[in-house]
Amino acid sequence: MIKNSYYSISIVCIFLLLVPFYIFASESMELNNQGVEAYNLKDYERAIFLLSQAMTLNPDSEVIKNNLSNALQALADEESKKNNFKKAVDIVDKAIKINPNNFFAHLQKGAFLLNMGHLMDAIRHLEIAVKLKPGYLDAHELLGEAYYRDNDILSARTQWEYVLQIDPNRKQLKERYDKACREEVVESSFNKTVSQSRHFNLTYPKEVTYQIRSYVLSVLERAYLEIGRKLGGVFPSGPIQVILYDTQQFGAVVQMGQTVGGVYDGKIRIPVMNEKGEGLSDEEIKRRIYHEYVHVVVFELLKDKVPWWVNEGLAETFSKEFSSRERTMLEQFINNKGLIPYNNLEKISIKDMFASETKMSQAYLQSHATINMLWSKYGQGRFLNFIQALKRSENVEDALRNVYHLDYASLSKGVIQFIQR
Repeated sequence: MIKNSYYSISIVCIFLLLVPFYIFASESMELNNQGVEAYNLKDYERAIFLLSQAMTLNPDSEVIKNNLSNALQALADEESKKNNFKKAVDIVDKAIKINPNNFFAHLQKGAFLLNMGHLMDAIRHLEIAVKLKPGYLDAHELLGEAYYRDNDILSARTQWEYVLQIDPNRKQLKERYDKACREEVVESSFNKTVSQSRHFNLTYPKEVTYQIRSYVLSVLERAYLEIGRKLGGVFPSGPIQVILYDTQQFGAVVQMGQTVGGVYDGKIRIPVMNEKGEGLSDEEIKRRIYHEYVHVVVFELLKDKVPWWVNEGLAETFSKEFSSRERTMLEQFINNKGLIPYNNLEKISIKDMFASETKMSQAYLQSHATINMLWSKYGQGRFLNFIQALKRSENVEDALRNVYHLDYASLSKGVIQFIQR
């Protein structure tokens, strides 16, 4: 299950400094003015080209420098909206080179790096931003998020407390703060000398044995390779934080009921022992790890543009077989009320999950069957094209049409045929 995976990071608005030039009618000022016009038309690449020429002619002009920096930041923002974070970082780096004390550029770069999972670099730039403009709440909130993902809960809580004291109406932040406080209480006795592999850090209570930790790390590394290859060679930057619990500790942290087997919320969280302190079976631990690690890779690919049925369907498909029992259960659902409309499966909230256990069971089964059908019938290559289409499309059904020549109605028919064959 994925829960509140990486809340979306809003990039600050860019304000272009407009200064009329009545005295100097030089070529550099003409190029500057043309660059301003291009910027106002949101033709940021042309604006950058013109303003770069202007700065070459007049490298000491603070006005031209500011305008060029703003155009670079605006283009970086556009790239980030398309999830092209590496390109966005490269662009905003040029703004920082123009002015190393550019607060907004450091804030942007920190946010981009945070989305890429480059935590230490993100923390460095966000700390610079906070030093350049202390008290800017979005910077403190983002820095807290970076600390949190790096498993420094105390530092994260300190930043978030500061923000909430000044602006208590940030509901999503309050929810994350409360969750961090629960984690801090539950995990205070956990072994802080974490176990590590090349790509993962484990935090765990002392009751988790070396054998369980060793097995978990080996399964995580296998998942890193296998799922990364299946989804087109996607290998997120590490280390990825993984928290192990017993079932009681897990429930106290995530507060999502007994049926939830794991959560990915920027960290992988899985119970590996029951309430009696007995380790779960190797097969069950593996299933939970693979399921949650799929969410890591899918987020790397699609960020917030992933439909729920794709996300959970992939996680189910790559973590276990679509069994004859599941087929029978889904067929009963189909015979009773039919499939759930796919429009309703694009976004599912935590509230929806607890509204009806039967409906959620069908939602997971239907998503599992759908991805299983698409993957087995049309192949890996077509599915990877679908992932790319989802990146580009504003509408999920449009992406489905473009790649599979299916709308939601024909997809439903295909899934029913897949179930009833």
